[in-house]
Amino acid sequence: MAATQQLSSVDLKTITDVIPALVSFFDAGHVCRFANNYHRHWYGRTPEELIGRHMSDFLGPDGYAKRAPYLARVAAGELVAFDAKVPHLDGTARDASIRYVPRIGSGGFEGFYVLVFDTAVHQHRFRSVFEGTAVAFWELDLADGLALREAGAPTRDILAATRLVDFNAKAASLLGLDRERAVGQAIGQWWPTAAEGAFTEALAAMDRGEQSFEAQTVLLRASGEPLDVLLSCAFPPTEGPRSSMALGIVDLSDRIAREAALAELRSELAYAARIATLGELTASIAHEVNQPLGAVVNNGNAALRWLNRPEPAIDEVRHSLERVVSEAKRAADIIARTRALAMKGEGERVPIEPGPLARETAALVERELAAHGCELTLDIEDSLPEIHADRVQIQQVFVNLLVNATQAMKGQDRAPRIAVTLRRCPAGVEFMVEDNGPGLPPEKADQLFNAFYTTKATGMGIGLSVSKTIVEAHGGAIAAEPAASGGARFRFHIPSPSQE
Repeated sequence: MAATQQLSSVDLKTITDVIPALVSFFDAGHVCRFANNYHRHWYGRTPEELIGRHMSDFLGPDGYAKRAPYLARVAAGELVAFDAKVPHLDGTARDASIRYVPRIGSGGFEGFYVLVFDTAVHQHRFRSVFEGTAVAFWELDLADGLALREAGAPTRDILAATRLVDFNAKAASLLGLDRERAVGQAIGQWWPTAAEGAFTEALAAMDRGEQSFEAQTVLLRASGEPLDVLLSCAFPPTEGPRSSMALGIVDLSDRIAREAALAELRSELAYAARIATLGELTASIAHEVNQPLGAVVNNGNAALRWLNRPEPAIDEVRHSLERVVSEAKRAADIIARTRALAMKGEGERVPIEPGPLARETAALVERELAAHGCELTLDIEDSLPEIHADRVQIQQVFVNLLVNATQAMKGQDRAPRIAVTLRRCPAGVEFMVEDNGPGLPPEKADQLFNAFYTTKATGMGIGLSVSKTIVEAHGGAIAAEPAASGGARFRFHIPSPSQE
């Protein structure tokens, strides 16, 4: 057994002596009990000269004092990893990656292994990657800024004290930076007020001990032009308090421009769907407007007759004129609703009572349904909560579903019927439109809400797609399913603030 142990020790020394790193073992009192041959290249002293010496002889009093937190952690049995500067025989302090590995015996903590890797080579490799990557990188010195932060200074002052230590070629190109002018400068000149919140949140993440933080914000180019960016902040582990930050900067301007173009396209699509729907509802709208206009004419004639009597009946004239005003307002309301549906752009989301909204929409399509001999019933639960929505957009969804149901039942043998139901649901208010038509083809169910999919020879195929976009934009969901009557049932819900 002793021979085997001796052989193991020889093997261990042979192996560690050829490792290009400092490998040593310190006992619980921080006295060196083993050192590999690489110490000769680093400290200029043989392992035999170092064994028996205290760690403070290796690091100096200041360096040893800075290791105190890590030494306490390894004594508690924790594997410790950190970066720090280590004194070298050439008189410099070299950057190194350090590991403390505890050895626990039957009596508890016996000491710890120390591995120290010179990061100069790694720094060279990092520099090659740093300069060659397609992502823009900044390296920041937070020391002065953090001191001001401790004193309660505002974010703008902290930014004015945070220095740009280094940046790569991509950052220079992206932000128009000149190395000679930019290195060492405060980052506040490129960090607008709108981005102060992102910087504050990044520092808070660092305080919590997180390794990284990400935020979408805006920076300023050297020309002063704003640039939409995604910031990826990393906080390298260092000896003592963190005082540096690495920033990855990704240009989002193209993506945001594409998203804006897509939003504009969706708006155009929704507008086209509304105009197409209005075309289909022309007869119904004309009928709705004609009713109050006819009443205006009848009440106006009645008022004239009351006035032409030998003794004018003033009270009757007044009543007739009041009805004229009332019917004129009704006609104006119908025209206003129609104009709202035809208007381009986004409306305003306001608190809306679902019941009156459903009744108003049903009145709008009443003539269209009557022309197809379709019976419409409304079943609206009492005391429904208000929804926060764009009235015109929700009406558009309702009109799309009612018109689609009407047209789906065209030419069928049985009398066409549509049932509209409004119910409270856990998520808010559920709207349901059910018909007794031919139903949904199972093989086509997953395509119903796709843009430009239609089963009608003259259809545009955008009504249901736009409806889905509107409902989801309001935080709801829409779905289609077979109805008990054999027809189709479309249901969608809109969240209610009171249900959240």
